[in-house]
Amino acid sequence: MKNVSRPVLVVSAVLGAMALLAASSGAPMPVAARPGPAAAAGGSECFTVLVGKNASADGSVMVAHNEDDRGDIVVNLRKIRGRDYGAPQKVALGHGAFYETDGKTSGFLWIEATTQEFADSFVNEHGVLITSDSCPSRVAAEDYTDGGIGWMLRRLVAEKATSAREAVRLAGALVERYGYRASGRTYSIADKTEAWMLALLRGRHWYAQRVPDDEVAVIPNYFTIRAIDPADTDHFMGSPDIVEYAAKNGWYDEAKDGPFDFKNAFDRRSDRESATDGNTLRQWRGLTLVTGRAWELNRDYPFSVKPGTKMTADTLKAILRDHYEGTEYDATDGYKTGSPNRTKFRTICTASTINAFVVSLSADKPDPIATLVWLAFGKPDTTVFLPIYYGVRTLPPGAGLGPDEHDYEIFRKQHFEDAEIKAGKADLLNTKVLALEKIAESDYGPMRVKFVKDLFPLEIEFDKTGPKFEKEFSSFRRRDNTKAMKKLDAYEAAAFDKVVRATEKLTAAPPAK
Repeated sequence: MKNVSRPVLVVSAVLGAMALLAASSGAPMPVAARPGPAAAAGGSECFTVLVGKNASADGSVMVAHNEDDRGDIVVNLRKIRGRDYGAPQKVALGHGAFYETDGKTSGFLWIEATTQEFADSFVNEHGVLITSDSCPSRVAAEDYTDGGIGWMLRRLVAEKATSAREAVRLAGALVERYGYRASGRTYSIADKTEAWMLALLRGRHWYAQRVPDDEVAVIPNYFTIRAIDPADTDHFMGSPDIVEYAAKNGWYDEAKDGPFDFKNAFDRRSDRESATDGNTLRQWRGLTLVTGRAWELNRDYPFSVKPGTKMTADTLKAILRDHYEGTEYDATDGYKTGSPNRTKFRTICTASTINAFVVSLSADKPDPIATLVWLAFGKPDTTVFLPIYYGVRTLPPGAGLGPDEHDYEIFRKQHFEDAEIKAGKADLLNTKVLALEKIAESDYGPMRVKFVKDLFPLEIEFDKTGPKFEKEFSSFRRRDNTKAMKKLDAYEAAAFDKVVRATEKLTAAPPAK
């Protein structure tokens, strides 16, 4: 491997250490909210890291994700209660197709990006998480039943799946039945024991690979599944004719290409240099930070790697905040020449990042605190990762808008026709974070100093007090569950209030230029 400088993590104290309708209604998704093939298949949107349970410091499965999108979007956090409708329900998939369920839904935490068809993330009451990265494919032909499936795929997974493996199977079955609308996409799906990457192609083909328990996978916006082994059903599943499908379309020739490689067969290749193609540099950087060793900059990386040290939430937060600091691709020389989010190199944290999270899924903690979502309500380099335990009964005011009771039609309408949410967004934390972000982008270096002094210490505080709170909560719960849950609600409200107040203070008094 070429000898490249080993990167350093800046601010180590913080960065080194997350449309279903009732049967009587069949209204389609609003036309304005339907992205065309180009919009749905952006080539440099989002970034994810998946951590197997034996690769993390505490034995939890972990997922870190930056959500990248463009437009007038509200990041709206909802906690939705499970519901039994009492009868089967016909789920409107948004473009004409319907899917009938038994009328029962699990509860879920919904990290919503309003108006977007492919940008929401979910974690449900069973500890099943789903998020995604756009991965443009070579497939151009549309093969859909009644318009296919897009937005509702991940929602159905959140509503129905009780394990990651079940989620992968359900998503695959939906794709085979209806056809997938986007050019290509990789869904990251995890639970308390397994993490999977599910690659979907436009139409009805898919393939999934499990991340080995002792390894970490990094994905930008191209497919990263390489060799497949259909006989190894513990780690692979997917369309049985995937190899024949690639060969039939001229994307794979065994005599010329050798063993089948999913990425090489289906990835829509870029003709740009590796440093400027929007993806290779991000995977290179992610692998470097995960393994602690140098990698050559190319497009030939493994599906997953063993980490240099056990992964922690702090390590993953640092990766999501990264702009190649300390490397030859640090285009602002340590923030001296402006914002690192808008340079010639596509960074991991970038101008289009609208939220970020690190999720820890633990099999060893009591249910209310087994799923911990560290959520940044904007670009993670200009705000704090707020700890949110799935068990919190009521989200703090300002986290999000909308009902907490499951309602297919209301959810669809509020998501794609978001005037109601935008009318109340002034009080949302996302709005306050965006106001501070705007100030930071115009004067990044001095604002960074302010963040290190006055904002990021909050995250350090949450890191330090979290283990103590979890211990106290577990002890309380054994004696009095009602008091324990009140304690959890109070902890979340206090943490949220601290972030709001710190954000408002910095927005009101930015450093003088």
